[in-house]
Amino acid sequence: MGCKAQITDTPTIHNFSLDEMYDENYSLKQIYTIFKQLDKNWKTLGQKHVTLLEEIHDYLEENFYKCCVCGEYFQEHEFTNPDYSYHECYSCFTEPDF
Repeated sequence: MGCKAQITDTPTIHNFSLDEMYDENYSLKQIYTIFKQLDKNWKTLGQKHVTLLEEIHDYLEENFYKCCVCGEYFQEHEFTNPDYSYHECYSCFTEPDF
């Protein structure tokens, strides 16, 4: 089996493909960038983009962890415990509390 080719061009709201997302051809950063753009303007979105926002949200929730400190989505790291109900990204986890 070969490696999946990541799309390196920055996707836009207009050319973002759910099929490419589900095929894991976008990086988490690319997906989250589109999600933030859509979420920021959710009140003015047409139905097509509302559906896109919902699909991306569901995908992020099902496939990644969301940091309870900063709110960013992240992939599992060595200190992630799937049994916990809250998770911290590596940056927040390693920040000193003092």
